[in-house]
Amino acid sequence: MERTSSEKHTLWDGEVYAMAGALPDHNAITANVLAELRSVTRRGPCRVFSSDLKVYVPLRKGFVYADASVVCGPLALYGETRDVITNPTVLVEVLSEGTEAFDRGEKATGYRGISTLRDLIFVSQTEPYVEHFARQADGSWLLREYRNDDEVPVATLGGALRLSELYLKVFDA
Repeated sequence: MERTSSEKHTLWDGEVYAMAGALPDHNAITANVLAELRSVTRRGPCRVFSSDLKVYVPLRKGFVYADASVVCGPLALYGETRDVITNPTVLVEVLSEGTEAFDRGEKATGYRGISTLRDLIFVSQTEPYVEHFARQADGSWLLREYRNDDEVPVATLGGALRLSELYLKVFDA
């Protein structure tokens, strides 16, 4: 159904949910996130993908769209699909008013259950603020917060995301 639909849908716990379109600030931040990720991963083994690629979440038998995903190494696809990955290394969600509770709650719990995931990054849509969850060697997750002109080091990618670039031209009226 999803491949022939003009709308995007999320499958979560056996339920299908239609997704609303994003607002301009959300889209601008997402474009900046993709550009920063591309800059950091340009020469290495990692590839950056936009929100048109679905992520399989085994804990919920769910298929969701992250705002940005990075896969380091060979791409692993779900079953016979060509548009669903099972092995993200980094996932980024730009938080919006309508999806923030789900993104921070059930979706984040599901994401953290993906064995290949090393970094989960939440980017605020309303202020220069980023939360970076990094998987530790013992499997636990460490949260670090960044504001204003900070840089978010992403050791998995061997670089950092600059908040000044993530929010470039976003809050300009």
